[in-house]
Amino acid sequence: MLLSIERLTLLNDLATTYHKKISEETVAYLQGRGFSKELAEEHLLGTVPVDCDPSHVQFIGWLSIPYRVVNGVAGFKFRRVDGSPGPKYMAPMHQPARLFNAVDLQKPSDVVAICEGELDAVVASQLLPSVGVPGVKAWRPHFNRLFGGYKRVLVLADNDEGKKDGSNPGMELAEKVLQEVEHAELIPLPQGSDVNSVVLEESLEGLRKRLGLDE
Repeated sequence: MLLSIERLTLLNDLATTYHKKISEETVAYLQGRGFSKELAEEHLLGTVPVDCDPSHVQFIGWLSIPYRVVNGVAGFKFRRVDGSPGPKYMAPMHQPARLFNAVDLQKPSDVVAICEGELDAVVASQLLPSVGVPGVKAWRPHFNRLFGGYKRVLVLADNDEGKKDGSNPGMELAEKVLQEVEHAELIPLPQGSDVNSVVLEESLEGLRKRLGLDE
């Protein structure tokens, strides 16, 4: 779905405003996940304020995660940071599925990462161009065309092995990407881990080694 320049500009202005109005609670949440002030600024992470866009009222106080593209912002995802019950992540109604951080695909590189989720993509982007897919249902067949020019496509999906219901949605996404994207390779993560938790436990250098970026 193509957006008009006016719509892209409006969404970009909202993202900038939400970033400028980032709350102490959101800052504390991001710091707890190891996000620096500079990383939050680069990705325009912010807080949905009381005087937000009318379509975002239900997300007041949530972390705002803009979907940045080359010419602006194409959409949002929002995350609870107060630990209250309910879905952790939500998006505005009728927003089409997109790759998060698609702007990274403009960076010159032979290697790219496909992560499960927006915040994992933000973390991995400190090492290499990285995009995020919020679950297997958000993957679209045409996404595979975006990765044809890369020598390595690293799939960094959550390892949800051990869930009580026996499901492993992270591996479901990984298998989907491995089937459809040429040169895709799975980077195994420890059971119950995601990219963010690996960096918190092993540092960025630990993740770099897991990705084989020094080889």
